[in-house]
Amino acid sequence: MNVIAKDTPETEREDADFRLHANDVTGTVSLDARDIQPSAPAGMIAEAMASRMQLPSNVPWMLRSDRTGAFLEEDQPIGDQIETGSRVVVTPKTHLG
Repeated sequence: MNVIAKDTPETEREDADFRLHANDVTGTVSLDARDIQPSAPAGMIAEAMASRMQLPSNVPWMLRSDRTGAFLEEDQPIGDQIETGSRVVVTPKTHLG
């Protein structure tokens, strides 16, 4: 499932105006993602962004809202959790303890 469109004709885009700006956790890699499917789970979007950012594929990734600092629920639609144009941080999933 392609959750972030590339060069899809306008008539084929689903919710073509949903976009995000993402940075990796170090702040060295950034991505302006457009044409995101707001109904896609945030975890799927995180993995797609990490792939586009060429982050390690052997690491599970999640998203954190830059505005609130809250981690997004990976199984919930991204469009239900943040607004279009939001800034997010692509963060490795870590389990401490």
